[in-house]
Amino acid sequence: RVVFFIGSETFFRKVLCASITEGLEKGIIWLTEGTWRHEWWSKTDQVTPRHMQWLVEDVSNKQLKDTFAEFKQAWDSFKPTVADTRSALQLLYATEDKDALISVDGPESYHDVHRKWHPIYRKTLYDRGYYDIFIFDTNGDMIYSVYKESDYATNFKASGNGPWKDSGLGNAFEAAMASPDEVHYIDWKPYGPSGDAPAAFFATGLRDKDGVLIGVYSIQLPPEFERSIEELEPQCKLESIAESFEGAVNVAGLGRPTDENLEKPLACFKSHSAKSLSRLIDNHFATGYPEGNLANRVMDPYYDIKAHAVDATCALAFTVQHMLSQGRTIEQIQRLDESSYNEFNRYLRNELDFQGVSGRVTFSDNNRPNLLSVKQVLQGKEVEVGLVFLNGTLSWIGNGTIDSAWALEPADPPERFKYWLVFQIGLPTLLLCCTFCVGAHMALKRGKSRNPGAHKSKASAFEDSPKNNQVSNNAATEAVVMDVAV
Repeated sequence: RVVFFIGSETFFRKVLCASITEGLEKGIIWLTEGTWRHEWWSKTDQVTPRHMQWLVEDVSNKQLKDTFAEFKQAWDSFKPTVADTRSALQLLYATEDKDALISVDGPESYHDVHRKWHPIYRKTLYDRGYYDIFIFDTNGDMIYSVYKESDYATNFKASGNGPWKDSGLGNAFEAAMASPDEVHYIDWKPYGPSGDAPAAFFATGLRDKDGVLIGVYSIQLPPEFERSIEELEPQCKLESIAESFEGAVNVAGLGRPTDENLEKPLACFKSHSAKSLSRLIDNHFATGYPEGNLANRVMDPYYDIKAHAVDATCALAFTVQHMLSQGRTIEQIQRLDESSYNEFNRYLRNELDFQGVSGRVTFSDNNRPNLLSVKQVLQGKEVEVGLVFLNGTLSWIGNGTIDSAWALEPADPPERFKYWLVFQIGLPTLLLCCTFCVGAHMALKRGKSRNPGAHKSKASAFEDSPKNNQVSNNAATEAVVMDVAV
């Protein structure tokens, strides 16, 4: 049983889940092509990591730190007491206009700060498909939100007296305060300020430039947010999906040099080989660049294509180097005339040739010939089992693919008498015949009762009255037709 799948990761996970819930026997050979997220079958849907990545980037950036600082100062100076600030801001901003309200008039600095930052975070909300965005101070006060429902300008601290402190958003705030350097997910449950519609939240801590915890940053997912299938189907936990995917085969671009070239010095990065530079990239995926910069850390990288970005940069650098060697200046290269553009294009497509992190880099018109890698999922990990060379030959590594996880399709059940034919064909035919016979019988009886010579014998009546005989036949035919119609 071989299934060649073309589609998104999200849809593939649903197909695997369907094979489980519908009771298909394990051992299907799943075939795919192209680059996928690293070991995606053992992870939740990619939408969730994307939201987590966005939150990490946001709290690491100067923009959000500046936003918080300005809102916090404006909040603290709005009224003499926090209680007065909460009630006043709720009255002014928690209106029917919701997120469309850019600002209100007044001498307080909060309105100017809101007018400055609200359009930016409102755009972020729509760009990312959030339901709402929240900023809290460490006291638990929601000093800003985009949508401004009845939760706006209320307190969410568990020890406080805010009306929504025990909600999902309250749980999110407390989780972020307890572990501010992690991104926390609070699962779906009814949320009062949103009309008791199901709501889920992500939240993380917000630190200032000195690393001091100053607040919490949180987002609310919309009700139509599509949850990963393992969260919806009890039978489709990630372990079960991974078990069903065991033995799967994928074919994609190799994305690295062959073994004999793996440790040779790179022409573009002279202090590195493809192997050492690849390791350095992996390290910065995990730790950010420079190390410790969470803003550009990559939580869920596509390892198989990481080297292509490096080699693309080198390809442009070598082409610029060629243009300079031809006597052109940097200014001329930045503003290419037709002649320079044609030369740039010609060299890049026809002459460029170097050993890169992803293998040999050379082009044939718009195409880059490269080896293909055949990988198989074995014991939950993706293992390289073969290479396809430029001439189309396939070379297996070791024993090649392993069929221990594959199984023959179960035999079809033996052919049995098709009882459904009795009901779909036999029974309607029988009913039609019975109707015809009953109609004919009734017609004959009517014919006898209409003959004037009914006191005679049947034979003499038909012999003596041809007209009556004709009437009787017509009546019989009419009766049959009518009965069948009925």
